[in-house]
Amino acid sequence: MPWPRPAPASVRSRPVAARSRARLALAAGALVALAATAGLSALGESSYLVRDPAYGDLESRLSAVERTDPAPAVFLGTSRVNSGFDAGRGGAFNFGVPGTGPVTHNIYLRRLIGAGHRPGLLLVEVLPALVADLGGEPLEARMTSGSRYTRDEVDRLAGYGVPRDRLDSQWRETRTVPWLGLRFQLLGRVAPWALPAHLRHDEGRSGDARGWRRIPEEVLTPALVAAGRARARNDYAEVLRTLTPGGPAERALRDTVRLARGHGLRVRLVVMPEAAWFRDLMPAEVGARFDRWLARLASEEGCPVTDARRWVPDAGFADGHHLLPGGAAAFTDRLAAEVLAPEGTP
Repeated sequence: MPWPRPAPASVRSRPVAARSRARLALAAGALVALAATAGLSALGESSYLVRDPAYGDLESRLSAVERTDPAPAVFLGTSRVNSGFDAGRGGAFNFGVPGTGPVTHNIYLRRLIGAGHRPGLLLVEVLPALVADLGGEPLEARMTSGSRYTRDEVDRLAGYGVPRDRLDSQWRETRTVPWLGLRFQLLGRVAPWALPAHLRHDEGRSGDARGWRRIPEEVLTPALVAAGRARARNDYAEVLRTLTPGGPAERALRDTVRLARGHGLRVRLVVMPEAAWFRDLMPAEVGARFDRWLARLASEEGCPVTDARRWVPDAGFADGHHLLPGGAAAFTDRLAAEVLAPEGTP
């Protein structure tokens, strides 16, 4: 039987060529992946729209407002401000971001000043539980992720008692594996419905043009009221029962007032409305201690205070401390009449 003829050279070379093309495709894919990773890492460090979308979106909206209203009053605050201050109604801007506190507000003001914003009046929320001296890290540290901050800001957070190890790990992840470190920020952009509300980072774009994110319901059912009360008690009862203001949170608040003053800004502290039953979570002697602390801080810093805790009846709240739209209207109108208009920011 004759021996089989060897395959032509052109046929023998096909597997070699295919392997070469595969290696080239893999190399090209790896280079593209590395370039995309490096680009996202750099973008995350340079753009708050990527790293901290809640802030970045609000800052963009503030810039849009300033085109026709160059120096509006700006209210820095938490979710209480975010849902409770109808800034358009008050001719101001709502810079309330859920999960923040005095330390984050200090960083946000530094960002705003660095970007050239100069509010005609700066309102800064004082939420009693968030100025508690816990003997170490501030309460807001439990809600603070290093993924939202730059390297310099991480250092500043650590200086106010937020645990550095956790901050460094979270920040480093956004630089080395940004697809992982920034996953919630990115997914919140393209598919917010796939995430629970506290991970979406969409607070800055889900409100109106002046930052107010109203609670959809005008009136709550008894079941929703009961659930809100239970949640608020669980979140706040323990810290309010023994509250002693001070520590890193007080230092951050004082630094914010001084930073504003150092840049020629008028500044006022505001305590947001609370339902009567919510105020009762703070025993009388603890409430008196908080009042004395607030008065002393205002006196030492030369900063006026508006204590609005009793401005809205209980029916105006969703859960004792977040205002329903009717409560937000009542609070905003009174703040506009008693603070914004006299300050020259109607």
